[in-house]
Amino acid sequence: MPIEQVIATYDHGAAEYEAIMQRYWHVEREPFISTLNLQPGQTVLDAAVGTGLNLPAYPAGVQVTGIDLSEGMLQEARKKNIMADLTLKVANLENLDFADNSFDAAASGFTLCVVANPVRALQEILRVTKSNALIAILDYCKSQNPEVQKWQALIEDAALNIGFPTGKIKWNALMDYDKLIYQSNLAIEVVQDHRIESPNPFSCGCQFLLRNTKS
Repeated sequence: MPIEQVIATYDHGAAEYEAIMQRYWHVEREPFISTLNLQPGQTVLDAAVGTGLNLPAYPAGVQVTGIDLSEGMLQEARKKNIMADLTLKVANLENLDFADNSFDAAASGFTLCVVANPVRALQEILRVTKSNALIAILDYCKSQNPEVQKWQALIEDAALNIGFPTGKIKWNALMDYDKLIYQSNLAIEVVQDHRIESPNPFSCGCQFLLRNTKS
């Protein structure tokens, strides 16, 4: 999806984003963030932070940098009450302006199914996190059920170009995490691979915990 289209879509849908997520893709964020085992003084990249659904789950004393393409989404994120130290900025996940090894950990919620090049985005997350850093990913993904995959193939074009709900959230309905994680030869160890299966092709998801194994 062209970057301008992504920005326009999420600026437009920012005010309604959380209600949509609550209805179709609700996942508790406290257990998700807790998998990172964050300690006071550590730095974490939230990529992309969106409206800040992860933010209240970060513990006190942690330094969180949240990036997103959409200023509209960041405006919603600024409304969150959080315990962690927070910096928010507009940035492109596929071309981050952070130095190598800047962060102790990273989290990404419903992001890689949206970006044009998820391999490039994950490469950037690996570049800016330290060796052995944990990376928590929560996302929509291609079902492992062949019958559900048929429906995902049918909705792929509409989900990517029109959105569901229309014009509010656009994503790749055939986002293949098996290919991204297991076939991309990236420097990662899979610590956790949990699939969120549903007979509803709009509601399939996954939760990964990865370890950065770069030398």
